[in-house]
Amino acid sequence: MKMSQLTLSIALSCALAGPCLAAVSAEEAAQLGGDKLTHVGAERAGSADGTIPEWVSGWKGPDMPQEGGIYPDPFASEKALYSVNASNMDQYADKLSPGTKELLQRWSDFRVDVYQSHRIVDFPEWLKKASVENATRVNNSEDGSEVGGAMGGYPYPIPKFGAEVIWNHNLRYYGPPYRSRFAGYMVDGSGNLIMTHDLENYTESPYHEAPESIAQYFQRRLSVYHGPARMVGEKSLTYMSLNFKKDGNNKIWSYSQGQRRVRLAPDFGYDTPMTNAGGTYFFDELGLWEGQLDRFDFKLVGKKELLVPYNNYKFLMHTKAEDAYGKQFANPDVMRWEPHRVWVVEATLKPGKRHAQSKKVFYVDEDSWSIVLYEGYDQAGKMMRSAQGLLTYDWNTKSVPNTPMVIYDLVKGQYVSSMHMHGGSGYIRVDRWPNSRLTPDSMAGGGIR
Repeated sequence: MKMSQLTLSIALSCALAGPCLAAVSAEEAAQLGGDKLTHVGAERAGSADGTIPEWVSGWKGPDMPQEGGIYPDPFASEKALYSVNASNMDQYADKLSPGTKELLQRWSDFRVDVYQSHRIVDFPEWLKKASVENATRVNNSEDGSEVGGAMGGYPYPIPKFGAEVIWNHNLRYYGPPYRSRFAGYMVDGSGNLIMTHDLENYTESPYHEAPESIAQYFQRRLSVYHGPARMVGEKSLTYMSLNFKKDGNNKIWSYSQGQRRVRLAPDFGYDTPMTNAGGTYFFDELGLWEGQLDRFDFKLVGKKELLVPYNNYKFLMHTKAEDAYGKQFANPDVMRWEPHRVWVVEATLKPGKRHAQSKKVFYVDEDSWSIVLYEGYDQAGKMMRSAQGLLTYDWNTKSVPNTPMVIYDLVKGQYVSSMHMHGGSGYIRVDRWPNSRLTPDSMAGGGIR
C-alpha cells in the first residue's frame, strides 16, 4: 500500500526535526480547515480511485429525538457493492489489514461485505476551532505520558508521532454527557453465546465541557451492573487522566454489593485480563486502547486506504444479539465495511518493560480519530488478537459517542462484543452531573438515573 503525499511529507519533516513531540509550525497549521485538510486533520480530498469520497461538511441524518437513544440507520436501504472472502481476498490484499486477512484465512465462511463509503463525521464549530488552535500550542512529553496545553479540541490534528495519534483517539469527541444501557457478550470456544454484562453507564468528558477550559481528567464514567445475576448492583467509577506522569494510571474504583465497600483498584490496567469476559482481552484493550503509554514505543507508520467497519448502526442497534453473533465470528450479514483512510500506529514493547504482548497495531480513522481495527501480537510475534471498532456517528450532537468493539482471541478461539445496543437505551443525552455524584464516597448510593 502506498502512503499519501501528505503522510510522506510529515514523515520527512519528523526525520529532519529529530525526536521532539511538539506543536507544528504555523505554516503547517494553516492547512487546517482549508482545501487540503479538515479542521481536525483529515485529508479533505477523496481517494484517487474514487472509492473514498471527498469530505464535505453539512451532512444531515434522518430525524431522531434530540436527546438521542437508538439511532436510526441512515443507510438501511443500501446494498453491499461486493464481498471479500477467502477465495478472492488476494484481489483486495492491499486494502485488508493483517488482522482482517487472518479472520478470512481462518474461516472460509467469514466475509467482508463492502458498502459505499460515507464520510459523515463532523464536529461542532467550537471544537474545530480549538483543534486548529491546538496544532500550534500543544506540546507532548517525550514518552507520551501527558498532553500539555490542549484546550477542548483534538490536540494533534497534524500528528507527527504515534503517541499523538493515540492521544487523539483518547480525546475523541463523545459529545455532551450521556447515559447508556447495553449488553456485552462472549462466544466461547464451543460456540455458546454468553452475556458478560448488562451495564448502565453515565459518561462525561470534562476536557470537552468548554473549549476554553483544561480539565484534569478527560473522561469520567460511572457503571452499574444489572446482570448477570452474580454482578447485579456492582459498580465501577473510572477517571481517565490527561497527565499520567502526574496522576499515574487511570483511576478505577469498584463497589461490591455483597461487601458494601469501595476500593481503589491499582492493578487494573495493562495486560490484566478482563475476567468477566473469559480473559478474551486485556484492560488496555478496552475500547481497543485504554491507559498509560509508558510500556510501548508508538511509531507512526503512515496512512493507508483500507476496508474497515464503519457506520454499523444495523449491527449494534437494530440486530438482536442472537442474530449478530455466530458460533465463530460476528454475523457478516449485518456487519458493514467501507473504504476509508486510516492512520497506522505500531506500538512495540520497550526494552525492560513487561507485557504479554510484544506489539500492538492500531488503525485510526482519519475523520473521527477512532480506532477501527487493531491487532495484538504475543512475545513470539504471533497474532493473538484481531479486533474491530464499530463506529457510529451522532448527527444531533456532531459527535462519536463511543466505539464498541468486537475482539477475537485467536489463541482461545473465542470472541467478545463489548457494547451491543439492541434492546438497550442507546445513547441518551443528559445534564451534567454535579461532582458530588462522581466520587468514591457516593458509589454506595443510587444508580444512573
